[in-house]
Amino acid sequence: MAMTPAPLATDAGWGEARVRDRRRRRARRAGVVLVAAFVAMTALPFLSGFADGFLGRPHRAAAPLAEVLGTVLAFAAVSIGADMWSWREADEVQRRHALSVWATIGLVGFVGHPLAQYLEGPLGRGALAEPLWWASLAAGMAVFAWPRIRG
Repeated sequence: MAMTPAPLATDAGWGEARVRDRRRRRARRAGVVLVAAFVAMTALPFLSGFADGFLGRPHRAAAPLAEVLGTVLAFAAVSIGADMWSWREADEVQRRHALSVWATIGLVGFVGHPLAQYLEGPLGRGALAEPLWWASLAAGMAVFAWPRIRG
């Protein structure tokens, strides 16, 4: 029984081909995300200005809050969509790190909310929801930065 050798010509460079394909996918994804972010940031103001001009309304000094919130939400949706799209390309170390960051933000918010409600009365301050949100964001950024600082 003779063994046939593995074909060398077809298997040569498969690692380089995978890296090249990954770079192409990453560049294509970055282009799509940049275009989507640009559209998300400009579409609502453009449509609002077009509608104002078409309807003959006078020029506004500032954008209405609904337009600003819509633009921010559209940009957030593009950012979250980009993160979900790139999740498949990430390795298990990057995924674990991202899960740790989000878990920290969630835990600080989950534990901190009842604590903040309990402390609102004795401290004599108003709602502590915004400082708690900033604290949870700071805790998440600390978990994100710690491995990079540590080396």
